[in-house]
Amino acid sequence: MQAPAPAALPGPALPAVRGTAPATVLTADRLLGRDEELARLAAAADRALAGRAQVVVVSGEAGIGKSSLLEAAVGQLPGQGWLVGSGHCPETDGAPPGRAWFDMLPGLAHTAPPGPYAAELAPLLAPGAAGDSGQPDGSPAGRFRLHRALLGWLRDTALRRPLAIVLDDLHRGDRESVELFLLCAEQLRDVPVLLVGSYRTGEGDLTGALARLAACSPVRLALGGLSAAQAKELLRRGAADMSDHAAVALAERAGGNPFYLRESSLLLAGEGEQQALARVPQGVQDVLRRRLALLAPGVTAGLRLAAVAGREAPVALLAHAADTDAEQLLDALDAGVTAGLLTEPRPGTVRFTHALVRDALEGDLTRLRLARMHSRLGRGLIALGSDDVAATAHHLLRAAAVVPADAGPAVHHARLACEQAVRRYAPQNAEALLNSALGLLADHPAAFADQDAALLRVMLLGQLVDCRIRMGAVVPAREAQEQAVRVARAEGRADLLTAAYTTWTEPTPWRVRPYAESDPEAVEELGRLLEDQELSDRQRCLLLDQLSDALDDTDPRAVAVARRAVELARSAGEPRLLGLTLTSLLRKVDCELEPAVYLELHRELAEVADAQDSPEYSWMSAYIAARTAAGRNDPAEMERCLVRADEIARTYELQGAFAIARLRRPMLAMAQGRFDEAEQALGTAVAELRERGAVDLSGLAALSIGCIRLQQGRLAEMLPVLLMVWERYQPYNEALAALALLAAGRSEEARQVFAMRVAHRRDFAYPILAGLRGVAAVVFRDREAAAEVYEDLLPLRGLAGGASSLSVVYRPVAQTLGELARFLDRPEQARLHFLEAERVAAAWNSPHWAAAAAAALAELPPAP
Repeated sequence: MQAPAPAALPGPALPAVRGTAPATVLTADRLLGRDEELARLAAAADRALAGRAQVVVVSGEAGIGKSSLLEAAVGQLPGQGWLVGSGHCPETDGAPPGRAWFDMLPGLAHTAPPGPYAAELAPLLAPGAAGDSGQPDGSPAGRFRLHRALLGWLRDTALRRPLAIVLDDLHRGDRESVELFLLCAEQLRDVPVLLVGSYRTGEGDLTGALARLAACSPVRLALGGLSAAQAKELLRRGAADMSDHAAVALAERAGGNPFYLRESSLLLAGEGEQQALARVPQGVQDVLRRRLALLAPGVTAGLRLAAVAGREAPVALLAHAADTDAEQLLDALDAGVTAGLLTEPRPGTVRFTHALVRDALEGDLTRLRLARMHSRLGRGLIALGSDDVAATAHHLLRAAAVVPADAGPAVHHARLACEQAVRRYAPQNAEALLNSALGLLADHPAAFADQDAALLRVMLLGQLVDCRIRMGAVVPAREAQEQAVRVARAEGRADLLTAAYTTWTEPTPWRVRPYAESDPEAVEELGRLLEDQELSDRQRCLLLDQLSDALDDTDPRAVAVARRAVELARSAGEPRLLGLTLTSLLRKVDCELEPAVYLELHRELAEVADAQDSPEYSWMSAYIAARTAAGRNDPAEMERCLVRADEIARTYELQGAFAIARLRRPMLAMAQGRFDEAEQALGTAVAELRERGAVDLSGLAALSIGCIRLQQGRLAEMLPVLLMVWERYQPYNEALAALALLAAGRSEEARQVFAMRVAHRRDFAYPILAGLRGVAAVVFRDREAAAEVYEDLLPLRGLAGGASSLSVVYRPVAQTLGELARFLDRPEQARLHFLEAERVAAAWNSPHWAAAAAAALAELPPAP
């Protein structure tokens, strides 16, 4: 998007040229002992003024002064010409995704109107408004447009006036909040932007984020404790008449932590020096508990309610939720402000001075009392008409375990919060909400006696399927769908079965069910459901897609049903539905066995991807193009297509897509004889896919490593694994199991296993499994099997066996054909095949394939 330059912004516009702008000055004022850190922060600001964006990362333990340092900068930068946006990642559970940015950006937009970016920025600038309602989108394309608009707006703004973005408590940030900070650091490097973020050391999962920030050469400000002299000075600021003995004792105990020191001085002022020092507190929580014990019980009760509400809470909500009258609650809050435990950041709102204060108040509550408070807060939000569905769901979900009457409202608001999380590109948050709601349905069935609980459960599971697909967790998504189907079966209701089977609406590059498995029960059910004449075209199309997946791949109906689904999607005129059914059909039509059909289907999918703003289908189109190139023995074009797929996956953050495409690395290493590297790379990719829940590749991994070990002469090492895999998938991969038994000296068992062969599935693994069967036929001197395999493989003679899978390759099919022809006493045919194998080896830059073909040619008798 190319936007016009924004209008001039209020405030001084500083020239972004080094040497012409005044030096930034940040003073400590009341911030003791942080002069050096503020000076380094000011120096970073000066470098940003020269047009080189600067990232500053502030870290340290709780209470060490991170927020105070950031507040000092935020308070002084505007007076020196900076436009400043600041936010806090919520320090309490139940906040909606992206809360820090939703709080920060509307104020920034008031000063620097987003202009042409406003429409796409609506989800960030006006959460809860029209742009944040309706059916969830949450698509990768929508997220990409939002990110692009935000970066464009901030870039244009910074070019008019230097911009500082300050985000506190990154360790509490949700995935999207942290991602926006990272994108600004990575994409706004050439404009006057100062990005400052803070986090608590050792808290939260920021490993990946910090690794990405490291590439931006950030200024790191690791805050340590105050010196002994500074600690004493800080203590005496709170208690001027404190004795040296008391100051030394408290300074030593606090370890230089400013918050600990301040609270200790307040405790000493409240208890008296002698009593306070009789038991020097062991930690800041002990200090806070002793300070709270000095307050009246009614005050503490009001503060505990505020603590359960969160770091910051509306006074109206607390008054509504209190179990005392409003005046008592207001008196308690007023006492909290006077004691320095609360502040009033704006009218009608109270905020704890530090998260540690809130933690101390909430930490001593029993589960029963905590649940009752959550219940009152959740119902208070409903009564007050709050649109904060995330907070309402959080309170009611926490309450319902103890207060069953809250289970129904909790599930309702969890669904609303789930939809909000999806719209805000936070499927992980949505998944957690749905799991909690499903748990309540199971644990408190009586609370849903007046509802259609089975339908509600199926609907929740359907939302869970969608969330997990968005996360790239395909296997858990399938498990959620199967759970929905089981619920529907138990109820014996066709409407629920239809709802359960039509929850899957997104494409996958691999078969969702485990390899070689079918589902006869699902086939029968889906057949009955499809007889319903009242089905919509969309429902019928999705049911057909599910039926094609449930059928055995060797069943000729599987392809026919998939084709019917495609035809219905075409007539329905729904592009995403057409894309889904095309990808399903493409999984059943192999590019090596039916290249013309495969190419035509791929062309149609590419048209759908081009016509729609759909990165999933664009990625799928590039991936399928790579398969086609591999089938033509064109690894260079294959790599170009996969690089394009990687770019799409990276741009739109398609979960799991990177790992799937990375499988070509072990495949290429196998082709070129780098077997140890291939095995290691395969293990890494399979582990990543397993962790993501993207696909079960245990069978594929065993096949790949089996092919490697066979070529290394180490197949006997794989015997236990290969036998286990053979028992699971038998009899489709009997050749490797038989060859491993033979290598282990168990020849009779080997012959028995090899004799159990049946027709192979005509899929991506066919050239490999048939090639292995050909090797075994020669080893076991089985001329009948050899002749059969020879005829089966002959149409594939120009291929590298399995390369189009983009995950595993064995060797040129022509090499196997040559060995079979030689065994069958057909030397001239063998010669032609070995020459073809040399050509395939050259195309894949494979010296060990070329050497094997040359050696085989040398062993043949001279041509007549």
